[in-house]
Amino acid sequence: GQEDEQVGESVEQQNEGAEQDSEGTDHHFGDSEDSQDSEYEPEESSGDSSELSEWELEDPEGPDDDDIFQQRGHDHAKKIHKRAREWVKLRRKQKKKAREEAAGLKRSRGEDWYSEAEDDDNCFEETDEWNDSSDMSRFELKFGQKFPCRAKFKDVIRDWSVRKGYDLMFPKNEAKLIAAQCKSGCDWSLRASVIGGLSTFQIKTLKGKHTCSYRTENTQADYKYLGKRMLDTLRDNPGETLVSLKNKIKRHCGVDVSMHKVYRGKVYALSLLKVDYGEQCKRLYDYCSTVVKYNPGSSLILKVNNDFSCPKFMRMYVCLSAMRQAFLTGCRPIIGLDGCFLKTVHGGQLLSAVGRDGNDNMLPIAMAYVEIEKTDSWRWFLERLLRDVDPYRERKWTFVSNRQKGLLEAVSEIEGAEHRYCLKHMYNNFKQKWGDLELRKWFWKAASTYNVKEHLRCMSQIQKL
Repeated sequence: GQEDEQVGESVEQQNEGAEQDSEGTDHHFGDSEDSQDSEYEPEESSGDSSELSEWELEDPEGPDDDDIFQQRGHDHAKKIHKRAREWVKLRRKQKKKAREEAAGLKRSRGEDWYSEAEDDDNCFEETDEWNDSSDMSRFELKFGQKFPCRAKFKDVIRDWSVRKGYDLMFPKNEAKLIAAQCKSGCDWSLRASVIGGLSTFQIKTLKGKHTCSYRTENTQADYKYLGKRMLDTLRDNPGETLVSLKNKIKRHCGVDVSMHKVYRGKVYALSLLKVDYGEQCKRLYDYCSTVVKYNPGSSLILKVNNDFSCPKFMRMYVCLSAMRQAFLTGCRPIIGLDGCFLKTVHGGQLLSAVGRDGNDNMLPIAMAYVEIEKTDSWRWFLERLLRDVDPYRERKWTFVSNRQKGLLEAVSEIEGAEHRYCLKHMYNNFKQKWGDLELRKWFWKAASTYNVKEHLRCMSQIQKL
C-alpha cells in the first residue's frame, strides 16, 4: 500500500511539472496578425517545414541567456534583430505559398509584381545606388537599385533602352510607381516605386530577359533626349548642321531618327544653352572678383546698361597681369589688333590685342567682348589697353590690323601712334585684282626683304609686270 501511494505521488508530481512546462513564456516576433490569420493554418502548410521548426525550437537569444547579469557584446542586439527579421520573412513566404496553393493561383507575366524589396523591412538595406559618373555604355539595371528621384530614374532607363536597342512601353507611369515592359513582346518587365515617404525610387521587380533583336528606331529617343545629347556639340559649334548631328547621334547612341526630330532636338538644346548663358552672366561680378583675388594686378572691367530695372550686360575687358608683364618685358612695341564674330546664342564681337615675342610667336595681351564692332567700341577697348601697357604714354606704339569698321578712326585718335595694315589681308585684295602667279611671288619678296635697295628693286619689277 505504501508503494502504491509513493507511485501515485510521483505521477502527480510529473503531471504538475508538465502543467508548469505548458505555462511557459512564448517569444513572438513580427506582427500579432501572423498568429491570428484565418486564411492560413500551420498544420495545412505544404512543403518542408523543417527549417521553420528549427527556428521555433532554437532560442534566438542563446543557451546562456538565463543569466541576466551575463555581459553581452555591442552587436548582440543587432544579431537578435537580424535573426528576428529573417524569421518573419520565412513566415511570410510560407503563408504566401500556402495561399497560392489553396486558391490554385499561378504566377503570370505582368500580374504578379511581388518581390522582397517591397517589404518595409528590406527597403532601407544597402543596395546599389545610381552614380552620375557611371559609364552608360556599360551600365546595367539591377534589382534593388536606387535613384535619387523619379525624373532621374526615367532619364536613366530611357538612355539605357536606347543604347541597348530595346524599345519599352510603360503600362503604369505614375508619380510614385513606374512599370515598364518590352514593346517587342519579350518576357522582360520592371517595376520601380518610391521607398518609405521619400522621393527615392527603387527597382523592386526585375525579371525576364530580352530576346528581341536590336532596334535602331526607338520611341524612347524623343526630341528632349536628343537635345540633351547635343549640348556639348552645340556649345562648341551652335551652327552644326542637321545632317552632321544626325550622324553623330547614330554613331554615339545607335539610334536612327528623322530630320524633323533632329531639328526639334537642336531647338530644345539651344534653348537650354540660352538659359545656361543667362545664368552665367549673373555670375560675372563674382568671376571678376575671383580673378583679381587670385591673379593680383589683373585688370577686368564690366560695362552694363542701367536703363533697365535690372542692369544689362554690354561689354567686358580682360587683361591678365602675367600677359601684360610678359609683353612689356619681352616684346617689341608692336600690337596686332583684330576682331571676330561670336557664334553664340547672344552673339557679339570679340576684340583682341596680341604681340610678338622673341621667338616670333604670338603673345595675347588683352581681349574684350563688345556688342558690335564700331568706332566707339574700338575706342573703349584701346583706351583701357593703353592704360594697362603704357599708363604714362612714354612709348610710341605701332598697331597692325586690317581695315575693320571703326578701327581706322579709333587708332587715328591715339597721339603718336603708327598704323600699318596686315600683309595677309593686303595679299587677299591683291590677288583678287591681279591673279598672275609671278606677281604674287614678287609681292611676297617685296614685303619680306629687310634691305631698302632690294625692296625698291622688287617694287620696280612688279610695276614692269
